Amino acid sequence: MKYSKYYLLTLVLMLSFACKDKSTGYKPNVGGKAGEMLVVMDDKIKKSPGGEELQSLLRETYLGLPQAEPHFKMSVAPHRSFTNFMKTIRNVVYVNIASDVNEESVKYYKDRWARPQAVVGITAKDTAGLKKLVDEHQMKILSFFNKAERDRYIASYKKFPSDELVKGVDSTFNVRLSVPASLSNNKSTASFIWMNEAAEWGFQGMFVYEFPYIGEGTFSKEYLLNKRDSILHKNVPGPSEGSFMTTEHQFPVIYKQATINGNDVVEIRGLWKVQNDLMGGPFILQAHHDKKNNRVVITDGFVYSPEKPDKRDKVRQMEALMYTLKFQ
Repeated sequence: MKYSKYYLLTLVLMLSFACKDKSTGYKPNVGGKAGEMLVVMDDKIKKSPGGEELQSLLRETYLGLPQAEPHFKMSVAPHRSFTNFMKTIRNVVYVNIASDVNEESVKYYKDRWARPQAVVGITAKDTAGLKKLVDEHQMKILSFFNKAERDRYIASYKKFPSDELVKGVDSTFNVRLSVPASLSNNKSTASFIWMNEAAEWGFQGMFVYEFPYIGEGTFSKEYLLNKRDSILHKNVPGPSEGSFMTTEHQFPVIYKQATINGNDVVEIRGLWKVQNDLMGGPFILQAHHDKKNNRVVITDGFVYSPEKPDKRDKVRQMEALMYTLKFQ
């Protein structure tokens, strides 16, 4: 009787998986580390102007960091080496060059061979066509892969949230922010929350604060940075007496406007420092316009890793968290 129950349970499970595979198809989880990229193209294509243009694009410097880091840690493999194992890499560019191609194109795929995977397929008649396609689609290609990296972080945050911080941000600012369990509450007041994660390499964290919207000038670079410096001076003391966090104004900041989750947002990237001390690192700030309540909600992420140059992925993690903000 026990055997029959076991057999029946196994049969039900097999049928359920079979039905699932039939409708969606089984795909393995992606492998490798965040920011890794595989470009599939043969050696003669790799050394052509089109191949070099593609590699240069993917190695383009990630903005707002104290040391130069590329958007992706890239490797190149010929078609003959593109095994099933390689098909599980999280970011893939597959280059196909053939004289009999009917239509040259750049196509974008999600979860083509694994999940959650981002794949760009580039098809051209020759290397000149490849170069032209890369030139025309360079911003879209970079945006596609950067979004894929961000979405993976967001999915993880939503799966493993910090209930305390999610509720704290909600009750303080009336916004939804998918704070991951890796962050802990360092400081909370009626108008300022400081969440942090300490590790052997340093720490990363985020501030959340708000102030009234007073007109178009509220979103100027100068106004936002002045507000940032004033609020951090008050709320974020440094390790030595009289020290405090502020913006490193000797380093150029990157300013851009965007629409995120249906809201107008200004994003600023740059470097922070501790006045009267030697600490510093990169930061990314997003100013979210809450038109309904005539206010600006700030998410201000920062990274401190003095001995390791690889800060790109840490900044990406803070950026991904900002993208989860939604007004209640």
